[in-house]
Amino acid sequence: FEELTARPFSFNSHYGACPGCAGLGTDMFFDPALIIPDPALSINGCAIHAWRRGGRRLIIYYNGLLRALSKHFGFDLDTPFKALQPDFQRMLLDGSGTEDVEFGFWRRGAYHKYSKPFEGIIPNLKRRYEETDSDFTRQRLRGYMNRQVCPGCAGKRLKPEILACTVRGKSIAEVTGMSIKRAAVFFDG
Repeated sequence: FEELTARPFSFNSHYGACPGCAGLGTDMFFDPALIIPDPALSINGCAIHAWRRGGRRLIIYYNGLLRALSKHFGFDLDTPFKALQPDFQRMLLDGSGTEDVEFGFWRRGAYHKYSKPFEGIIPNLKRRYEETDSDFTRQRLRGYMNRQVCPGCAGKRLKPEILACTVRGKSIAEVTGMSIKRAAVFFDG
């Protein structure tokens, strides 16, 4: 710890703000319920809404990925999403980890094959959101996001080392959350 000064006790200052949420107390995440709004639909029936929008080439690319996954993992693209095994649903959303999947594509009249782990729908959307320079694309992708309490600070907005500071046995978040009347009693007590 450095010597404590007033600066780190403010979530409005980069000295004190939680690095996970920049002091907001919440962060945005890609919500599976928004990505797959109707789990009764099959993958071929447009269950993965986020992958059915975009340019023609992008949609063709995603369809190829899904066909390769279907072949590799042995599932039917016409099965309703909700009827797929939960571990397979999770793999579609989060990726195949270290397991390589063989993918292929046509380019200039030749078929090219390669193997690599499947990135996952959510990591794909995150990467695209972070890498795009297009405000239109970023806004469209935000449609698949929701807010959640920041897991780093549990909504307290400050860095963990600042939250570890206590005043008379109470965390700094507890003290600053007190009403003025309660704080007066606490400090007089």
